[in-house]
Amino acid sequence: MIHSRLLPSILLAALMLPGAESESATPASPAPLEVRDGVFMRNGKKYRGVGVNYFDGFQRLLEHPDKQKVEPPEYVAGLSYLKKRNIPFIRFAACGFYPIEWRLFRDNPERHFALLDRFVAEAESREIGLIPDLFWAYFAIPDLMAEPISAWGMKESKTRAFMRRYTEAFVLRYRNSPAIWAWEFGNEYSSEADLPGPVKADRWVVPGRGTAKLRTRADQPGSSDFIDAFKDFAETIRRLDPCRPIMTGDTLPRSSAWNLARGNGWKPDTREQWSQVMLQANPEPVDTVSIHLYHPHRDGQFSGYGPAQTSLADLIALIVEKARIVKKPVWLGEFGQAMGETDLAQRRAQVDAFLRLIEKEKIGLAAYWVFDSPNQDVAVWNAAPGNPNEFVFDKIEAFNRRLATPTK
Repeated sequence: MIHSRLLPSILLAALMLPGAESESATPASPAPLEVRDGVFMRNGKKYRGVGVNYFDGFQRLLEHPDKQKVEPPEYVAGLSYLKKRNIPFIRFAACGFYPIEWRLFRDNPERHFALLDRFVAEAESREIGLIPDLFWAYFAIPDLMAEPISAWGMKESKTRAFMRRYTEAFVLRYRNSPAIWAWEFGNEYSSEADLPGPVKADRWVVPGRGTAKLRTRADQPGSSDFIDAFKDFAETIRRLDPCRPIMTGDTLPRSSAWNLARGNGWKPDTREQWSQVMLQANPEPVDTVSIHLYHPHRDGQFSGYGPAQTSLADLIALIVEKARIVKKPVWLGEFGQAMGETDLAQRRAQVDAFLRLIEKEKIGLAAYWVFDSPNQDVAVWNAAPGNPNEFVFDKIEAFNRRLATPTK
């Protein structure tokens, strides 16, 4: 059962009023995961583990409201399978993707949270940890609020006010659940920052799903816009939960991120410039360094992300080195094979390569992308019962078992 009760109806009503604030309080039960001295701690001991992304396990209910009546929901079978495979935690979208999928929360927050309550309760009953991502798509809330995407950088914007209200409601509701391991902001926001050139007027424009009808220059945000929002998110959480880790959900900076932010175009960053951007994208009081990383294609080099001419091993070593300097553990929120790799033997080898490096560099938490998401089949990332990528669960099980086995 969920240990925190439903928010009082008066608070839920207040969530929809501009400027509504919640009182700070200390959670009544210990956090299942914490960061101390730059490492993840669980039950008083250093913790390292690998889970999976179950991206749309909850989001499907918001995408297709008619499925809310299906019993049991699809995720029940999914969580049951993950429990059977001893997967310790999942990262998931605790929200809609398109603006229209936020309509249930806007119009009926009790119903929205009732759906989440059951999802959390199912995870609790199976002792599966949850890392909820509260604002997955960078455009969804600005479009919902009829503001440009750059509104993320404006503290008094409707976008930021909505972010604070939803974050407060979410944290107050679930901060005493033993299933909630950490809090995450969004998914790969920095990939959309500081992009030069003409406006792409059709970028994520799907009016039938509630988006804006076209994009303007104000919809091309700077990295500082997102960093300011990350800080606001983390500060909001820390008033309500002093313990659980906070993650941005960001990916690797682009290879030219430092130069792009300064108007220098696609000039490659030096390793130090790139590292500076990576750390700045995880601002205090965010207490982790969030990255997403996929295996390079067979030439062994990355294209577009990470310092130029960097191998997978060198890149991971660099990330961990810089994170240790600021005493933050690395959160590898997504890892997987090279996009479109059709050779199954290569896919197996690439997962093995990641797990070896995760172990060698002592990365705290990592999550494979992705579980039970058929729309990822074309990219060959989908791992599900009975499909060719089911081997992923064998490898993760063995990895976690090895980490948990004391060495002599």
